[in-house]
Amino acid sequence: MTSEVAISDTINDLFSNFGNHSAAESAPVSTLASAMFFGTITFASASLAARSYLSGDSRAVQVAQSPKSKPLEIESFTSVYALLHHLTVFGFILFYAYLCEFHPIFPHSSKSYDRDEFLFLVILLIVASVYTLKKNDPNETREETEPGQLAAPNEKSDVLNRSQTEEWKGWMQFIFLLYHYYHADEMYNLIRILITCYVWMTGFGNFSFFYIKGDYGIVRVLQMLWRLNFLAIFLCLTQGTTYILYYICLLHTYFFLMVYGSMRIHSNLNYSKWGIRMKLGVLAIVIVLIWDLDSGLFRLIHLPFLGENPVIGATSGSMWEWYFRSSLDHWSTFLGMIFALNYPITSLFYRKLEQQSVVWQVLAKGIVAIALLGAFWVWWTGPFQQGKSDYNHTNAYFGFIPLITYIYLRNITPWLRGHTSMLLHQIGKTTLETYLMQHHIWLTSNAKSLLTLVPGWPKVNFLIVTILYFAVSRKLYHLTLYLRGIVLPDKKRDECLRNMSVLAGVMLAFYALAYALRSFEVLNLMTVGIVATGLGFLLYRVCMDLTWEGFKRSYLENHSPTVEDAILEKMVGPGASQPNFDSFINSVSAPLVGFFVVFIMGLMWHGMAQIGASSVGLIPAGCGGFANQGSWIPIDPCNVESRGIGYRDYGISSYASCANRGNGLVWGWNETHPSFHCRFHHRDVKALRKALKRRTITFVGDSITRNIYHGTLRQMGMAGAGAYNTKIPKWSDMTDTIGDTVLEFEWAALATDQVSKLKEIMARSEHVTDEKTSVRPDVVVMGGGTWDRLHVFASDEDRESHQETVKELAKEIRLARSSNLPVVWIVPTTINTKALLTEEKQQNIKEEDIAAIRDLYENLGVNEGATFVIDGPSFTESRVLESHDGVHYPLAVYDAGAQILANAMDWLLPELEEGTFVAPRPGSFSNPALGLMMLCFVFMGLACFDGFMGFSYLASFFAKGVMPSDLCDEAFDELRRRKDRTEGDGKVVKNSEKDDTSTVFSAGVSTVGSRSATNTTRTVKSVRSATSARSAASGRSSVSGRSSVVSGRSSVSGRSGQSSRSGKSGRSGSSSKATSTGSIDDEIEALLGTTSKRLDYTDTSHASD
Repeated sequence: MTSEVAISDTINDLFSNFGNHSAAESAPVSTLASAMFFGTITFASASLAARSYLSGDSRAVQVAQSPKSKPLEIESFTSVYALLHHLTVFGFILFYAYLCEFHPIFPHSSKSYDRDEFLFLVILLIVASVYTLKKNDPNETREETEPGQLAAPNEKSDVLNRSQTEEWKGWMQFIFLLYHYYHADEMYNLIRILITCYVWMTGFGNFSFFYIKGDYGIVRVLQMLWRLNFLAIFLCLTQGTTYILYYICLLHTYFFLMVYGSMRIHSNLNYSKWGIRMKLGVLAIVIVLIWDLDSGLFRLIHLPFLGENPVIGATSGSMWEWYFRSSLDHWSTFLGMIFALNYPITSLFYRKLEQQSVVWQVLAKGIVAIALLGAFWVWWTGPFQQGKSDYNHTNAYFGFIPLITYIYLRNITPWLRGHTSMLLHQIGKTTLETYLMQHHIWLTSNAKSLLTLVPGWPKVNFLIVTILYFAVSRKLYHLTLYLRGIVLPDKKRDECLRNMSVLAGVMLAFYALAYALRSFEVLNLMTVGIVATGLGFLLYRVCMDLTWEGFKRSYLENHSPTVEDAILEKMVGPGASQPNFDSFINSVSAPLVGFFVVFIMGLMWHGMAQIGASSVGLIPAGCGGFANQGSWIPIDPCNVESRGIGYRDYGISSYASCANRGNGLVWGWNETHPSFHCRFHHRDVKALRKALKRRTITFVGDSITRNIYHGTLRQMGMAGAGAYNTKIPKWSDMTDTIGDTVLEFEWAALATDQVSKLKEIMARSEHVTDEKTSVRPDVVVMGGGTWDRLHVFASDEDRESHQETVKELAKEIRLARSSNLPVVWIVPTTINTKALLTEEKQQNIKEEDIAAIRDLYENLGVNEGATFVIDGPSFTESRVLESHDGVHYPLAVYDAGAQILANAMDWLLPELEEGTFVAPRPGSFSNPALGLMMLCFVFMGLACFDGFMGFSYLASFFAKGVMPSDLCDEAFDELRRRKDRTEGDGKVVKNSEKDDTSTVFSAGVSTVGSRSATNTTRTVKSVRSATSARSAASGRSSVSGRSSVVSGRSSVSGRSGQSSRSGKSGRSGSSSKATSTGSIDDEIEALLGTTSKRLDYTDTSHASD
């Protein structure tokens, strides 16, 4: 069947088989349950929008477009519609991601690393970032203070200010993404450090929040978990993946809970100078016991939650995968907590140094910088240069060295602290979404391949896909915060619990329904559509019954006639300007709109399943007819990229052997229609070794087969295979083992020998023994015919005997195939008649003679009996002139045949017998000695009050009064004064709107830590009662919007108690309920919920290795 006919049939099937299983049969139950859920939501949302629009009152649509969200009001039409509308948009994005992953327009592309292009993009980012440098606080008039004067702190230009941390996340995320896109394995160790930085931010940001706010309520926890996991959980459901695949979310969720637990337990000790440090010391010991000692405690703790069987994203079991991931950074969050605890001292330390004269300031800062750079150099030349496996064992213990070095140098002058690259700042806004969505709409196959929208134009495709990717990620960021504001309103514990319970219950119900339909074998796209339409209409009617009358009343109560209304009624008639809420046409049309939207989405899904490509997986057996269809194409090895590699890696200044059209040749497969799912591609060493793991491949035949054997060895990494070696017997058997893959070659040039060898192979045991030759192979690769034509084809008797032998060979091949032993037949390659070396060969194996042999073997059933046929002429005919002896070709030619065979292995290899899987045992990353070393650094950070682990003390050689231990009392002086005032007032009452409160003492921390906190408590003091009430009211801002935080700090590490409130925080009447997700600058992008606007340190997204 030609490709044109196949395409035509595929298009016809698009409409003739709508109810079949094509789009749904391979989708997991969770995907179809999600489809029913979002289909129901989409139907209701579209119907409600149509009803509102057709009625002439578009208030609901306008409210849904607002960047601000409000808590859900079940009897409010606009509130319900806003929820359904944003869930619908969210569903559309997930649907787009599903199509990109499983039914893309074009097959996914393979990754290719180009170091020059990678570094070019990084340098381009750096240059562009310099041009977007902006002063954090335009109102700040002086960037440097006079010697002898202590700088007034400014939260916008303090150490690790919010703009700076966004910038930090931005450039790290850029490198993460490039690392994944280009598969830049040589950057692995660097990526591990960047992930360490992100996990460190989790400890720093969350500890800062709890230390400042003292809010340990369930609302805070739910909001944080929503921010971290909302998108990840729905990706798991819609994509059919596992949570461990998005391990970054698990990593930050886990360590957030660690921070929460450590701060929540005995929270009364958090504000004691030594109490909090003793708590952290105990936590450090717990970390040592779990990760640094092979005590079995890790497995014991996690066994109830993690399995030990292979799953998506964890081929060695989720227990081992989590142990591996958490071990890499098990100290990072804790070290971030130490830095946050010492933050007021660190802030004062910098400003104290800048109080010195220029000379002493430079000397004091310089000696610390030199010491840190020295430690960095030791790390760079030591642990950082280790291989991937060895480095993984040391990252947790040495990764903090480059981290604190960067922090110190990035904040070493007021100018550096006060300026930020806005380009990097913007990239850092949506790091969580970009991390998650890269798996499916930028990369694909769980970040293993590339999404292709413009095939053949890789750089244009990169640009277009990247634009869509960032646009979608940014939209998802807003959707996550908007929906969080609706479902998890601030300070409303009961509503939060109710909403989360309903959402979880509804998803569970849809999953149960999908599971039941799958059990009865009726779960297909048609049933999904029926369920979505039926339940969608039911949801639409429920929403109308609950909200429509109130919606109409609100219009009549709030609408004031305008001049335009009067003119319209005068021209048309009375009531013409009023919305037609209850028109029969509107009532009928609205559900029809919902139906058509759902129908179109279903048709799109079905259509893409019919005519689109598929996710990356094994090539189906039906592609065997296309495997030999390809050609050699000329490439230019003298292009600029190749010349760059020659200069960098080999010291070659210029190339000599260049041709106009290129003198390099590369084999490639012809394009097939995406719907055929024939994604042939080059199999690199790593991929081929993985595919042939625990396999035995036996090659039987003549020198042509032997060359394919050597070509396969070269594809698996044995570069010298097939090299000329006169010391090796010419017609000998060979066996090579690569890892746990065995490849055998057995010389059998004549058909009679091949029959005997195949019988002997069939008689082998199916079980592995100590003798490799007694193992029945997984695949047999055979070839012959040339020697028979040369040696046993002289007389009619010889030819008849040969034909009988070939018939027997075809019979044995069919017998082997019927016994589940795949057999590949290699058709003789093209003969270069003019290059044949002997007269005998010129008389017997001319190209026309071998062509007749090819026809003979095909007519006698050899090709038909074989599981797969490698067509020798397909990859040798166009290079026949390169055959030096008329029969054999350069090694690169046989590499093409080996790649054809490697791709065919996808459908040739039988499934391995499942043995007993033994998961790796957690504990192999433990290192008691390095754990003890970390306890020493922890002691320096806790007992010496230094976020830089003792390095800050070196500054005291040149500057007086800057030792962190001496700064502690001064840095926390304002805290103590507020604590004393609180105790003097005699009593502190709870904020009625909080389910877990903080005292005035905890509120005082905000001024010490150079952060401002909302007034969650009020002092019962008659002279201040009115002021305190107003302060408490204004402090109840929304989760997503700017919290009403006081921007001031103490005289030492913050502004002295003065507050400059955010423009939105004073609206106590409305802001207490509203949740803003407006402009990015007005959001709490951090995974910190209701914290200060500059504490956005945990909104993390990471590139995984």
